[in-house]
Amino acid sequence: MPDDNRDEGIIPLSRFRAALARARRTRRADAILSEPGAEQLVPQLPVQELYYAIKEVGLADAEELVALASPEQIRGFVDLDVWERDHLDESRMREWIDTLVNAGPSKLRAAVEALDPEVVALYLQRQALVYDLTGEEEPVPDEPQGRYYPTPDRSFMLDVLPEGEAGKSVERFVDWLYRADLEFARRVVMSAKYEVASDLEEWSYRWRSGRMSDLGYAEFYEALSIYRYLDPGSVKLDEGSAVNTESTPSSLPMQLAGALDERGYFARALATIHNQVEIERLQSLLMSLVNKAMAADLVQPGDMDRAKIVLDRAVGYLSVGLEYLSKGDLDRATLALRGVALERIFRVGASLTQQLKRLAETLAGKGPMLFDAPFDALLSSLREPRPAFPRGLDSPLEAGSRPFRSLADIRAAAAALEEASRLGPFVFGGLGIIREVLAEALAKATLPPAQVRFGTLVRTVAANVLLGRPAKLVPLHPRDLRALKLDDEGRQKIERALRALSDERASTPAELPRWLDRWLINMNQPDQLLIRYSWLK
Repeated sequence: MPDDNRDEGIIPLSRFRAALARARRTRRADAILSEPGAEQLVPQLPVQELYYAIKEVGLADAEELVALASPEQIRGFVDLDVWERDHLDESRMREWIDTLVNAGPSKLRAAVEALDPEVVALYLQRQALVYDLTGEEEPVPDEPQGRYYPTPDRSFMLDVLPEGEAGKSVERFVDWLYRADLEFARRVVMSAKYEVASDLEEWSYRWRSGRMSDLGYAEFYEALSIYRYLDPGSVKLDEGSAVNTESTPSSLPMQLAGALDERGYFARALATIHNQVEIERLQSLLMSLVNKAMAADLVQPGDMDRAKIVLDRAVGYLSVGLEYLSKGDLDRATLALRGVALERIFRVGASLTQQLKRLAETLAGKGPMLFDAPFDALLSSLREPRPAFPRGLDSPLEAGSRPFRSLADIRAAAAALEEASRLGPFVFGGLGIIREVLAEALAKATLPPAQVRFGTLVRTVAANVLLGRPAKLVPLHPRDLRALKLDDEGRQKIERALRALSDERASTPAELPRWLDRWLINMNQPDQLLIRYSWLK
C-alpha cells in the first residue's frame, strides 16, 4: 500500500476505492459516476459501500447508479433496505420496484430474477387481489376493492388495492415484468394468488437472514453477545483468538470510514500495520463488528446517521480495549490486533464502561439523586443502555454525552464517580441534614422537591451562616434575599462554618473548596435556595 494513502488515513482496496475515499467534499454517488470506466467498476464495489452511496443522495436521484449495479448488488440493496426486523416494508419495496422499472425491461428482468421469488410474490400479494381466469375459480366480483387490471396475457385479473400513483406503480411493474419474462411473471402472479402470505414472508426472511449473516449482521439476541461482559484481565495479547477468525464481509464503506477519528488509539494502532492483506482483514472484521452492533442497537442498515453513531461508539470501545491490553504501547497494540479477535478487544472496552455503569447504579441506589452538574450528567450518562462519557467532564465543558474513547476517559469518569460518592455523606451526614430535617424544610419551601439538589441544601445552610444564624437547613424568608451579599470574607465564613460542622461528625472532604466554588454561584437567586412561604412563621 502506498505511503501517501496511508498517511491520509485511507485503507484502500483499490485505486478506485481510494479515489472515492478522497472524495470528501462531494456526494459519493457523483464521485462514482464521474470515475472513468464506472460501468465496469460499479459492479465490483462492495454492496454496502454502493448502498450507502445511494442512500446518501436518495433513491430517486440514484437511478443512474442503480442501473449500473449488478443483479446481486440490487438483491443486497433490497435485503438492506426493505425490512423492518422480520416484516417487509411494502412502501420501501415499491420505491425499489419503481426504480428498476425506470431502468427498463432487461434491467428489471435481471434484477427481479436475482431477488427471491417469495419476496416478489409477497410484495404483489399485498398490493393486489389476484383472480385466476384460466381455471374454474369463483367469478370476478362486479365491483373491485381498488381498481381492476388484467395481466397482459389475460390469464389473471388483478384488483389493485393502492390508489393513485401507488396503484399505477403496481400496474407498471406487472406490465414490465411480463415484457421482460413471461414465464417468470406468471410464476410470480401464481405465487401471489395461491401461496400463504405467512409462508412467503417467513421464507423471504430466511433467505434474507442468511445473506445478511454473510455481511456480519446477526439476529437481535445473537448480536447482543458483543455487549456481554468480559473480564478485561482474562484477555491476553498472545491468546491467538484472532487466528480462528475467518475473513468476513465487505470492507468498511467509505461513507462510514470518513467518520472515523484518525486521532483515536485504534486508528493510530491500525496505522502501524503496513501489510495490506492484514489491513483488509481488520477492516472486514470492523465492518462485521459494526453491523453486529447495529443489529444489537436496533439500527436499520439504511439509517446512515445512526450507523455513524454506532461506528463512533464501536471504535471508541476498540480504542479503550486496545489501550488497556497494550498498556498504551503501540507496538503491543499491533500484537493485540494480530493476536486477539477484534470482537474480544471491543468487549474489553465495553466491559470497562459496564464496570462504571455498575458503580453508578450502586451510587444511585444509596440515597436521593440530588446531584448538581456535572455529577447529574455523569450518573445519567453512565446509566444509559450503552454507557457514555459526559461532556461536562471534557475541557472545554459541553452539554450532552459522547462515546468513551480512551483509558483517560475511563479514569476521569471513575474519579468523578468517586468524588460524587462523597457528596451525599457530606451533605446528609457532615451537615446533619437527616431525613426528618429535610422533609420538614421541603414542606415549608416554595421550590418543588423535584428541583432540589445538593447545592440547594448547601446554599440554604450557607445563607443562614451569612445572615448570622446557625448553620442549619432552615428555609429563608423572601426578604432575606436582599441581605445576602457574598464577598471573600463571607465565603471564608461559610467554609469555616461548614468545615466545623463536618469535622464534628467526620472528616471534611478535600474537594469542599471546589464544591463551594460551584455551589455558591448566584447565592441570592430565589430558585437556588429553599425559600419559605412568606406567611409562615
